[in-house]
Amino acid sequence: MSETTALRQLFGRWLQLRPFRLPRIRLGSTGGAVTGLVLLAACLALLGFWWHNTSYLIETARPVVSLERLDLALARGETVAIGRRELLQPQRFDSAETRHVAFTRLPDGRVNIRNVANSRRLWLDYANGSGSFSARWRFQPGDRIAAGALTIAVDEASPGNLQLTLTEAGKPGPGRKLTVQRTGPVTALRLDGNALPVCQPRGAADRIREVVTGLIATDERGEDRIAQIGGRLTCSVRDEAHVAAGALPFKALTIVARGGGFFLAPGDAVDAPRPPVVFARGNQRVTDFGDIAWELDPDGPARLSHLIIGRTRYAVEIGDDVGGRLPLRLTPLSKTHRFDPAEAEQLRAASTTESVRPVITPPRQPMSGAELGNPLSSLNGVERIVRLLLTLGLAIFGILSAMHQASAFRRSAILVRLVGALGSTAFITATTMLVLAPELSRLGGASISYEGALHATILAYAIACLLLMVGPRFTTPMRVAWLGLLGLCCLGSLTLLALGIDAEKTDFTIHAEKNKLLFFDLIPVVAVVVALQPQRSIAALPRSFFMGVGFKDQLLRAIPAVLILVAFIAWGVLGTETGVAGFQPVELGKIALVLVLAHIFLGFSRIDFFYNQRHYISWLGVSLATVLVFILFLTAIPFLKSDYSPALIIIITTVVLAFAFLLPSTLKRLFEITRVFLRRADAPQRKVRKLGWPRGGVLALVLVILLGINAALIYAFPGLVTYAISGQWNLPKERIAAIDVLEKARGGAFRVPAERLLTWYDLDHAKLRGAATGEVRNPDVMHRDLGFQLLQSKVALAEMPCTLARLDLGLDKTPPEVRRALDELPPSPVSLCAMLPGARATPIAERKSEIEDETASRFTVSDLVRVPVVQNDFIATFLMVRFGLPAGLALLAAQVVTVFGLLALAVGLMRERAMGSAQEGANKGMAIVLVGIVTIFALHWSISWGNALGLLPVMGQPMTFIAAATSHHMLMALPSIAIALIAGRLAAIRQLSPTSDPPPWGLWRGLTRAGL
Repeated sequence: MSETTALRQLFGRWLQLRPFRLPRIRLGSTGGAVTGLVLLAACLALLGFWWHNTSYLIETARPVVSLERLDLALARGETVAIGRRELLQPQRFDSAETRHVAFTRLPDGRVNIRNVANSRRLWLDYANGSGSFSARWRFQPGDRIAAGALTIAVDEASPGNLQLTLTEAGKPGPGRKLTVQRTGPVTALRLDGNALPVCQPRGAADRIREVVTGLIATDERGEDRIAQIGGRLTCSVRDEAHVAAGALPFKALTIVARGGGFFLAPGDAVDAPRPPVVFARGNQRVTDFGDIAWELDPDGPARLSHLIIGRTRYAVEIGDDVGGRLPLRLTPLSKTHRFDPAEAEQLRAASTTESVRPVITPPRQPMSGAELGNPLSSLNGVERIVRLLLTLGLAIFGILSAMHQASAFRRSAILVRLVGALGSTAFITATTMLVLAPELSRLGGASISYEGALHATILAYAIACLLLMVGPRFTTPMRVAWLGLLGLCCLGSLTLLALGIDAEKTDFTIHAEKNKLLFFDLIPVVAVVVALQPQRSIAALPRSFFMGVGFKDQLLRAIPAVLILVAFIAWGVLGTETGVAGFQPVELGKIALVLVLAHIFLGFSRIDFFYNQRHYISWLGVSLATVLVFILFLTAIPFLKSDYSPALIIIITTVVLAFAFLLPSTLKRLFEITRVFLRRADAPQRKVRKLGWPRGGVLALVLVILLGINAALIYAFPGLVTYAISGQWNLPKERIAAIDVLEKARGGAFRVPAERLLTWYDLDHAKLRGAATGEVRNPDVMHRDLGFQLLQSKVALAEMPCTLARLDLGLDKTPPEVRRALDELPPSPVSLCAMLPGARATPIAERKSEIEDETASRFTVSDLVRVPVVQNDFIATFLMVRFGLPAGLALLAAQVVTVFGLLALAVGLMRERAMGSAQEGANKGMAIVLVGIVTIFALHWSISWGNALGLLPVMGQPMTFIAAATSHHMLMALPSIAIALIAGRLAAIRQLSPTSDPPPWGLWRGLTRAGL
């Protein structure tokens, strides 16, 4: 025997040794009765806390008033100007000015409206669906416009074509000819017949955006900027075109296009005030944009229907002439400002005249029925339809499935099955009626408040808790995860409710109402329907998705891929940075990609099973093509929509799933390949032909190479990002130098990530100033405008109470003996206040007038609400400062419990070995999906905590279950909860032969063939 053969035999025997195995722990076993009852008691206690504090927060809130309506009475020839005092708006940057809107009744009885504000705008909506800002002059042939020493003559103005002559006083020669030709979204500008020179070329993202937006019709788009007039610059800077006019400051005037027409609008001049603009059309002469009047036609199609003054939307109603005066009423509809009753009465009395009469509401509690009425008013038509379709669709499907299961086996225990089906129908119907309480109350002619609707939803959660915690339907890990999810829903609902109560305007109430109606209401319906589904349907659905080979199975597997492609195409073509029609498709893409990756990784780990199926090659090709197309969209669309952070979440999720589930199976194949190679040397010649590579061996080698490349890219990822943003592989270690590099990168293609890194580096740097005098400057920031939200979050967290604040534990309802014993307890040395010396021990004040100690901080609840994007990016800051540090620790505990429960459920599914190869594959596929869901949840929570605490740059990702992110919750969180519940039911199933067809095909076959 040669040395080579002996060495191969030695390595071959070593590779056959079995490694040490850990003891098996059955985490996925069906929960016991005692455990279920204990967890049920915990859920009911949590629901009681939720119920009590919902009423407590509303009842203990300070009464407020707001503007109910503003009545105007205009005499002929009279002009009435209204502003923030008449509209009961505070003095803020986003409110009305002192004189904002002027109504003029002409001698012939017509009424004109003008924007007389100095800098803020006025939006007009008409009954025919059109709308525009008031400061717009529509170009018509023959118009002459004078702006300081610049004269603009309109030679031609038709849809798609505009020709202007620009003449500057004091400059010899003829005027310059500016020609604008517009075809769809593409605009061509020429000055004296020549195209504008290029000062800064457009980037690749700008060119892609132009191609994609070319698919959108012109009349469906909003207002587009064509050119900026003013300054000394005549060239194009990326997407902006500039035409020089030495008599005007830079960006003094703007040419815009809307609805096939061209308009002249005020620009964004910042270096000098803009001179007055005079418009001449025939005998008509208009002085400046504030003198442009728009007629209120009460009978024609151009009747003014709504106004937006500041950020508040008003409905406009014109009455009949009474006593020589024309009544005009403005009724606030959304984003109404709240005031203290005494302060509002002073404003009302000071602004009341014969022509102006503000009417304020009676004192009422914020978020009460008197202020909001039915919470359905916060939803638009599309959102109401989506809510009804989802709720009723789930309920009807659950009821039909239960009835079909009762009649599917007519020969055995039909009466017992029928009673069970009727019980399931009763539970589903009760849950659906509770969550649809707003719609049912409106049908009955009554009106339910937000508080009453939320109490009905809490009762629906109680039904779901009863079904999940009692009986053998779910395992203990799933019950623990449900307890964590319930705690997150409770804290999220109370946080949004407190935000709606504390806000100075009613716009934050919309976040609480929408999350309740479109997310929190759907969770108990999904839980009850999944809990009452027959076991055969529960087992058939994942088995068909992961292991099926028929046409219907392939169609079911294609759903996530189709969702990815359709959603991202719609987002890229029709959407903006905020999504499509208020929904963000990338949230749906996260969970859809997890499903696709789970199927691919499962196929690689069970490649022997799939190689025996004739549809394996088609499955592999479709899945890989879907992932490649998704990656293509993932890299292109963020450049189009300036949304980069979802890419980071999806990349990390993919890497976690690959290393957790793909790498072990790949290494196993490599070991098999090595064993075959070592056994070839001493094998007889007749057996050499049988010792081929194991199935998937070539694929395993390719995957190892790809994973190695991926690991190298992850290692070099920080350097690649730094180089893409700043052109350097590493930023300087000194913060001042790093800030200088990032400031230069703000003009590049990666402006948004450069600014976010800039604010993070700028957050706590120290700069020495006045070195000659020896004066040392305290740590400060250089870019307060960019990092304002981070700074405000830091200021707010410094005022966080170390005790539970503004939440009631209900101790006053306990027996007197218990309360007396609690009062006699000494202060604990391990309390949070003891561990945080100098921390605030009392809640922050609601108003600055309540602060008695002048040396104390002047930070109040109104300052907390004004933290930028507090409802999404910095919702954790609001929760901890509003409710105290214990509430933040409770939130963190609920997140940890949820992650632990879902991971334990995934481990239980991976260890289950009782139902054959196909069902074991389905269990493993669901385990992979659960790990992906946990990874997405953990990343969202980590990013949100990092944003709130200043540990990470701002990435714009909401905290799941807590933030006011309705689209994120509906498209990502709700499907994730449904999948987790299905996995919980699957883990509790032991020996069962599932039906051949999964739902909905199994239900459809039963309804069409077998009948009910």
